[in-house]
Amino acid sequence: MTRRIAVGALAAVLLLAFQNCSPFAVDSARLAQLSSLGASASAGGILVPDTDKIDANCLTVSSYDACLIRQNPIAASSTVLSTDLPSRRLQLGRKAIFGVKLTSLSGNGKLENQTLSVVALHSPVLTTSATSLKATPSEIGSSNFEQVNTYYWMNRAAEYFDARTNGALPAKGKHIRVVVDDTITGYETATNTIRLKMTDAAGAIAWNGDIGVHLFGVANLMLANPEGWKVLSPVKHTTCSAVANGCCTTNVGCASALRFAVGEYFATSMFPDHTRIGEGLTPTGGAQVINGTTRDISALATTTAAQIFASSSGSAQSMGLLYAALWWRVRLSAGANSAEIDRIFIEHLSLINGTDDFASAIAKAKTVDARLFGSRHAAKFDTELSVRGL
Repeated sequence: MTRRIAVGALAAVLLLAFQNCSPFAVDSARLAQLSSLGASASAGGILVPDTDKIDANCLTVSSYDACLIRQNPIAASSTVLSTDLPSRRLQLGRKAIFGVKLTSLSGNGKLENQTLSVVALHSPVLTTSATSLKATPSEIGSSNFEQVNTYYWMNRAAEYFDARTNGALPAKGKHIRVVVDDTITGYETATNTIRLKMTDAAGAIAWNGDIGVHLFGVANLMLANPEGWKVLSPVKHTTCSAVANGCCTTNVGCASALRFAVGEYFATSMFPDHTRIGEGLTPTGGAQVINGTTRDISALATTTAAQIFASSSGSAQSMGLLYAALWWRVRLSAGANSAEIDRIFIEHLSLINGTDDFASAIAKAKTVDARLFGSRHAAKFDTELSVRGL
């Protein structure tokens, strides 16, 4: 089941929301022991900094600032979370063993920098003390863990993509606000806010780093070309399941699918060895399925647009998985030049808008490739379009 933020002139963005999963860079060596972390340097374009590692003893090791969940609660064990709150708390605690250093902090004692700030509505806002940062998931009356988990993954994505694209990240310096204990999940354009749902019964979206990164990706798209997303093409979209613009009218896709795809590309790039995004939202311990399409873009390596269009009845989210998979294959085929694909991807965000489909979006991406790299990757895009029947 999904919740969606109303779009009304695109005041807010439609996103996959929380599902009730009932079964459910240079830091000093002792920085975590200080009362406030202060300013710390970016870890740059390294996907996983040397300081950050899985460590069962994380809570007692002072060199880590925080102990987080890597990707999502399901990724490591493929086991669902208990519906019994005390049991689930213990399960989550055993998964929170990814020891990390926090970077790019503003130095004011808050989880913020010029690109994003993490806050809470219904619990105290975390201060960057060692005690607060080493909180455990699902503490009663606190969202400290959820706040630091969210900051780490979104900031890591910001550092990674900005470094790999020579500073081209659209969200850089745009002060995105992130709420970890909201009542809905999505990105709201009018207030530049990412909202993550949390309930006592169902738990927190903020346990899922991959969903946070997905939403950060969508925010980057909207910030790259705000005017271009105020209207979605009425020809290329249709209402489905009572959701306005929730489906594409043809297998060439639509802007709503592109929007979802951008989030998937961001998230998959952060977790390339485990490309099941959103599996922490499912009650199965396996990949999430969106309108009949498995949310794992590595599994869609040769799937055609016609196949997904038919099986999902044109669902924009399902179609978006195809567009992300197309880019992922291009990125893989680029090998050592994969950062060039990220650069093309990020820069094409400023060109696409609510009137685009897959074909027109790739055509715009190829103009970026021509400008930056002399069309070095044009044949890769053509191959993927052919494979998809586009």
